[in-house]
Amino acid sequence: MFVNSLKISLFCRKAFEMFLDKEEPVCCYFDNLLKFSDEVLHFVSTRKYHHHENFSISLNGYLADEEVISNRKLLASKFGIDIKNLVFAMQVHGNLVEHISSMEKGRGVVETLESCLGSDGMMTQDRGICLVIKTADCVPLLFFDPVKKVIAAAHAGWKGTLMKIGARVIEEFQNIYLSKPEDISVGIGPSIGPCCYEIGNDVASKVKEVFSDTEGILLKTSHFSRYVFDLWEANRRILIEKGVQPQNIELSGFCTRCHSHLFFSARAGDKGRMGSFIMLK
Repeated sequence: MFVNSLKISLFCRKAFEMFLDKEEPVCCYFDNLLKFSDEVLHFVSTRKYHHHENFSISLNGYLADEEVISNRKLLASKFGIDIKNLVFAMQVHGNLVEHISSMEKGRGVVETLESCLGSDGMMTQDRGICLVIKTADCVPLLFFDPVKKVIAAAHAGWKGTLMKIGARVIEEFQNIYLSKPEDISVGIGPSIGPCCYEIGNDVASKVKEVFSDTEGILLKTSHFSRYVFDLWEANRRILIEKGVQPQNIELSGFCTRCHSHLFFSARAGDKGRMGSFIMLK
């Protein structure tokens, strides 16, 4: 009911079928970004890598740091990326967007405190820099402007969504790079779906403060004082309000909670994190 108006990537599902039984990382992709594959590389990792069932890329203590760094190196090498070219955001559930230059290459790769402090979004016009967002149930957003040759990545949990981090990224595209919103393609990655994301009155009241029309975003459940919050539709509306064309927004269609055998899900009790990667070639 919630996702009929969104384009759901069939390529994502085909990718899983293709790689599940191979010695390859199980990743998914966005069709609207793949058409620019000569210019931009992108992928979203999962918890699976051949025989690995908990392939986390987060230095959060779930796995030993050495194992996580090895995972990052292994995943990057599969896509021809030097691990020293990765850049990680700190991710504090805000809406700060940082502009990344070649000087920032390697930030957060081996030490979390070296990540881009205070930021939940990153963008760059420099080639060879791979922006990485870590998520479990939160929404990863990947952006590409093929006209101005600019990429961005953002982390949108419920707080970041209500702070409209997607809109902040579009504003930065416009203000810094003179991008036109209608030129920008956006992928909304695997995250907790409207099927599983229940919230209480406290969060629901905040949603109502941000969205004047909550139809299709908030749905009252049969449980007292409980709602379902559709983060996918919320972020989609935020992007469209800033001028992104609906046909340029693609949803992966994977709920991390429903598919916790493929994705890490905080609601399912997981501590690991997937990564959403994007890089200008």
